[in-house]
Amino acid sequence: MNRKIFRLTLILTSLLSINLFAQDKVEGNVYDDNTKESLPSANIYWSGTTNGTISDQKGKFSINPNSKTDKLVVSFTGYSNDTISVKKGSKNVDVYLKNSATKLSQVTINERQQSTFISKISVDKKEFISAEGLKHLACCNLGESFENSATVDVGYSDAVSGSRQIQLLGLTGVYSQLLLENMPFLRGLSAPFGLGYVPGSWMESISISKGVATVIHGYETTTGQINIEYEKPHNADPFFVNLYLNSETKGEINLKANRQITDRLSTGLLVHGSFLGKENDVHKDGFMDYPKMSQLNFVNRWQYEGKGFHSQSLINYLHETRTGGQLGFKRSQIGDTTIYGLGGDVDRLHFFTKNGFTVGNTGSIGTQITGTYFRNKAFYGINDYLGEQSDIYANFLFDNEARGGHRYTLGASFRYTDAKEDYLGRAIDSNKVIYNTINTNSELIRENFFRKEIVPGVFGQFTFIYGKKFLATAGMRYDYNSHYEQSIITPRLHFRWRLSDDMTLRGSIGKGYRSANILADNFGLLASSRHIIIDKNNPLKMEDAFNGGLNISHCWKTKDEREFTITLDYYHTRFINQVIMDLEQSSHKAVFYNLSDIGGESYSNSVQLDFLLEPIKRFNLTLAVRYNDVQSTYKDSKTNEYTLMEKPYMSKWKGLVVMSYKTKYDKWTFDLTTQLNGRQRLPNYMGKTDDYSKPYIYMLGQITRKFKSFDIYAGCENITNYTQEHLVMGADRPFSSHFDASVVYAPVMGRLLYVGFRMTIK
Repeated sequence: MNRKIFRLTLILTSLLSINLFAQDKVEGNVYDDNTKESLPSANIYWSGTTNGTISDQKGKFSINPNSKTDKLVVSFTGYSNDTISVKKGSKNVDVYLKNSATKLSQVTINERQQSTFISKISVDKKEFISAEGLKHLACCNLGESFENSATVDVGYSDAVSGSRQIQLLGLTGVYSQLLLENMPFLRGLSAPFGLGYVPGSWMESISISKGVATVIHGYETTTGQINIEYEKPHNADPFFVNLYLNSETKGEINLKANRQITDRLSTGLLVHGSFLGKENDVHKDGFMDYPKMSQLNFVNRWQYEGKGFHSQSLINYLHETRTGGQLGFKRSQIGDTTIYGLGGDVDRLHFFTKNGFTVGNTGSIGTQITGTYFRNKAFYGINDYLGEQSDIYANFLFDNEARGGHRYTLGASFRYTDAKEDYLGRAIDSNKVIYNTINTNSELIRENFFRKEIVPGVFGQFTFIYGKKFLATAGMRYDYNSHYEQSIITPRLHFRWRLSDDMTLRGSIGKGYRSANILADNFGLLASSRHIIIDKNNPLKMEDAFNGGLNISHCWKTKDEREFTITLDYYHTRFINQVIMDLEQSSHKAVFYNLSDIGGESYSNSVQLDFLLEPIKRFNLTLAVRYNDVQSTYKDSKTNEYTLMEKPYMSKWKGLVVMSYKTKYDKWTFDLTTQLNGRQRLPNYMGKTDDYSKPYIYMLGQITRKFKSFDIYAGCENITNYTQEHLVMGADRPFSSHFDASVVYAPVMGRLLYVGFRMTIK
């Protein structure tokens, strides 16, 4: 084991020590002005000459200077040409092309800034939520940014802690990869409350990809990838402020300040603060509907654009405090068996630095280094949880053009993860005596909750390009995980085939692996009296699955430039091994075991149809329907046999209708989102089996009035005021075996009104 780690680490160290220098040429990047997505195969040439080149797959280009002219022309099909003056001595330029449908006169038509749209050039299907789209909802944080997306579901993991989780392709968000600017961001123990760590107004865009990703970002992606882009200081406004207040008296403030220090160096500061101090109990069960909380969140980033060299660095610190439980609970009463309280204190420090070098006319070298320290000290009644994780990740990439215009990427990566879930579960017997139900630090099960992983890896992928018709990327990576003492081979394949100018077929297939974090992945369990059990005290193995899917999209425009898109996709996920959380054996237990140990099955089938329409000018309509069939093997409490069952808390059917209308000159914007959620199977709870929830409709809307330098907006969430009945079971006896606040399948909060103010200084 040590020899394998040593050899791979030596390879990585050797690659990182290579020193390559860019030639004395004019170099740069070509981007879409709206999405900031790189534009490959763009034409770049000096005006009036035949001296030209094309951008590579990542939008990068390099061209020799021309003594006769300083006018550089950049063109790309479907975009307006741009001619820029390159000052003498300038060696690096970034070009942002506008879609040719965008008119620039007294008014800029913003139909390219739709709430959501599908990328036309990426090899995988990418659904974008743009900066404009993020303004159509309250979007206080990342978790609230998917309300008008049929692809991602967001719900609460329990009724009292405020912990939220996402689902993609019918599986929880832990099987998808969440990136910040294409680097690992929220993973591991950050999952329970991580969606609240990203303020909505900080984000420039969100891209959502279904299925496995390319091998570049590791082996963890199985069901999809979500990439967040923050605003870049070099092209952002100098100052922005957003104020928000809702009817529950939760208030937020978001600030952004950017400064261009020199022509090449810029910096940005992001500040977020939120506070909720009021106790609310709409359900009249004696428990706070949402915990009292406060959060302070800071980001400072730097960007340097040099001669053949690009560098970005970011550091982020967050502190959050939550206090909930029964009405009137105070922190001084922690451990008191006469009143049930819950809460926690979170500290999170995250940084990244990524650097890129151009090599010759077509090559580039990139390095990515990111690290996170996370600590969550929490309590649930008389139970104590301490989650700590330290994570360091380094990635080295070399990308170049191969013969025939194809491309290849080679790289090496290294990850160190130290994750600890120290949990002491307790209960009270009939004689009022407190006893331990689980201690994760005990020798029998410690290795399932305390992990140190050293994972060196190497990878390579080849991109075959056949003009603009066909593109395929085949990749393979090898990693070694020291904790599981396991060699991991990850093959992946993606393709994009333009059947016509308006129709594109995409497909992907590959493997995915991950290490399970038993408590963080299922944090809602802590808000119940269920005993956590590792079946037979067996070591839990690494999760192993494959995913494959196809999607086809048809996009066309009318004569007056209104755009219509129809997409249909199907994805299948099948687990070779999965860490199963079995809630079926008893309403008082949560039993964990390996799927491979029982010879069971676990799979997901997901079909989705989307229509993105513009029936009339300035009126955008999204219609979507999705069907998920998710099955897994559990032990039936009636037969005591392992049986394939429908996964609990999963709505098979979901419908979505999103309507958005803008008045002339965009002065007023009206948005309305309607979700139709089908029934869900509920697990064994309170002795009930084979129980299903009722279907329900969830609606939210917003009105925005735009002025020259500021916006005012007001909206309503859960317009129909539909909430789940009996949110906290056994609320009158929270320390008994009947207490369970983890059975959540519908909205927790009732109707919520909010107002906000946004101001930008240009």
